[in-house]
Amino acid sequence: MRINKNPFENLLVEKKYRPILISIFFFLLFDIGILIPNFLFSTSLKKDAISINLAGRQRTLSQRITKSLLQLKNASENGYSIDKYKTDLLISSQLFDETLNAFQKGGYVKNNDGESIYLKAVETKKAEKILKKTFVIWNPYKEQIQNILVAEKVIPYKQLRSTVGYGNENNFKLLRLMSDLTNEQEGIAEQKAEYLQIIQLVGMALALGNFFVILFNILTRLQKADKDIQIAHDKISELNEQLKAENVRMSSELDITRRLQQMILPKSWELKSVDGLDIAGFMEAADEVGGDYYDVLNIDGNVKIGIGDVTGHGLESGMLMLMVQTAVRTLQEVEETDPVKFMDALNRTIYKNIQRMNSGKNLTLSLIDYQQGQLCLTGQHEEMIVVRSSGKVELVDTSDLGFPIGLDEEIADFVDQQRVSLNTGDIAVLFTDGITEAENISGELYGLEKLCNTIKENRHLTAEEIKNAIVNDVREHIGEQQVFDDITLLVLKQKDISPSLEIVNSQTFQTMSV
Repeated sequence: MRINKNPFENLLVEKKYRPILISIFFFLLFDIGILIPNFLFSTSLKKDAISINLAGRQRTLSQRITKSLLQLKNASENGYSIDKYKTDLLISSQLFDETLNAFQKGGYVKNNDGESIYLKAVETKKAEKILKKTFVIWNPYKEQIQNILVAEKVIPYKQLRSTVGYGNENNFKLLRLMSDLTNEQEGIAEQKAEYLQIIQLVGMALALGNFFVILFNILTRLQKADKDIQIAHDKISELNEQLKAENVRMSSELDITRRLQQMILPKSWELKSVDGLDIAGFMEAADEVGGDYYDVLNIDGNVKIGIGDVTGHGLESGMLMLMVQTAVRTLQEVEETDPVKFMDALNRTIYKNIQRMNSGKNLTLSLIDYQQGQLCLTGQHEEMIVVRSSGKVELVDTSDLGFPIGLDEEIADFVDQQRVSLNTGDIAVLFTDGITEAENISGELYGLEKLCNTIKENRHLTAEEIKNAIVNDVREHIGEQQVFDDITLLVLKQKDISPSLEIVNSQTFQTMSV
């Protein structure tokens, strides 16, 4: 009789132990299968977090560069010392340029604490496209800034004015591109996090299932195994009930916010109460709660018209939209008529609330004061489209009229105003980029040109009919494609006014014919 002295070999021989050993092997395998991807994805997500933070910092740096140039110009014109502003400009431009190059090729840059960290190159075609557009704007800008920085004492005024003009013209474009880059980097990180969650969920599910197999093989009594399964089932049911209740609660919160947004939109009788203007408005959220804003306030004949676009959408953006509406109405009620003071007070209110919320949201916002055919436009947002009764199309650029609300505490130096005269039959249209950037199934944008043509072709109709024509045309363009952004539109058409009140001399403003 042969005696086997290897205990492990005896275990393999005994068939009753084989399922236990196999289960333990797979349990360990599943654990390793979770740990390795978790380590790799966690490392990658740390790098993505650096990319997101530095992409967000690029937005701030672009604003600091513009601000430093303006301060440098002011100091130069008034004979003040320019050393401090040149130093600020040098630091901001160098850091912006180094970070931008690192996003393109990878490399070491300094973080907000002055430490050198490695920034990996962007990974997607969309991000590369954003960087390509950014370099087209930045390279000429950087060259002009370098020419200013090398000037030892006196900077040629013509050169300084040209650089400031270039910065003002392209500041909003750089800000938008850096916001797009931040959103793209966030999207990449979210996608990786989702992959990691799926891997963890599958791995844990397999490991948990294997664990029950081990218990089943260890326990010799079917009754015990059934009891354990019942306990697990009850726990899962309890968690499902808790999850269901949480979903109901969150759905109720979103529904309440959405209803509040709809409730505070201007009513038809309010729009009709504005003497001299035929007004129609439209807003449709891409999500349960939108981040777009528009309002028409007529308080004792003082008419304030506003339109804005909060970054992103959802509950947080919707709450910010409600704050903006309340702040605008409050300032209108206290009869604050100075556009700069109005926009500055509004910004400080929203900025401090955003800081309290620890949010990264901000918004573009344009406000119009209307009186007897005159529009006084202030604030940075999309272009305002003006279609004359003759069919001439004009675009009013707002990039130099303000600064994103909630991005910085002090914006008074950036706020300006522009006057536009409307004669009988003239149309002014305000919109958010959810219209011009609406995509069809082929990825083609609706575009500004198509929007202008639609307004022009329907200029003989009422404001409500023009609004419907635009909305229908946008929906026809989108087709079956999912709507990714909120769509908001405001149509203003000048009514016939008495000759004694009609404005004859139109104010001069920068336009672009379409």
